[in-house]
Amino acid sequence: MVKPNTAFRPIALVLAAGRSSRTAPDHKLLAHDAAGQTMLARTVSTALHSNAEQVVVVVPPDKPELSAHLSNTFQNEQKLHLCLAHDAADGLSASLRAGIEAAEALKASSVLVCLADMPLVSTGLLNALLAEHRRHQAAATAPDRGGRPGNPVVWSSTEFAALKQIRGDKGGRALLQALGQKVHLVPAPLEELVDFDTPERLAVYARLPAQSG
Repeated sequence: MVKPNTAFRPIALVLAAGRSSRTAPDHKLLAHDAAGQTMLARTVSTALHSNAEQVVVVVPPDKPELSAHLSNTFQNEQKLHLCLAHDAADGLSASLRAGIEAAEALKASSVLVCLADMPLVSTGLLNALLAEHRRHQAAATAPDRGGRPGNPVVWSSTEFAALKQIRGDKGGRALLQALGQKVHLVPAPLEELVDFDTPERLAVYARLPAQSG
């Protein structure tokens, strides 16, 4: 059995290595809101303002414009780390695996896994998830989405090995189902738990006002 990391050191992971095929040729993460902020920068900014000790953004090796955008937007941000998902073409699991390995190198006690195309998630929700996870010492902590876990998810280090075993274009949903009652659900505003991954949703994103925190 993997022993948990007893020190409280949560690391946020922002998974941004997806193919963005549903919005091609435009890359959804570089879409701008009404204030000119990209979806990627908005999501990363929220994570940076959270109580996570460090933020690791997982990007694909074939989209250098994403890394360049982050480096230019968050210059001299010591809390931010970029991580390449070299097997990004294998799907979401490859991004998750790369992020977990990066978090392990940073001695993470837990990881807060955020999806880059969910820019409405607030810093308040991220901090609530982190606080509840620390309080309940659950295997995983997630927003309550009608009695089921939604995203983002805080995972204990005890689950890192299982997360790294996932393959294909999928994340931790099956593991959450297997954990059952070991997953702690936290009340969350459902309007924040929305992803923007179609041309129609990008049109909605383009009308969003400036980020309010």
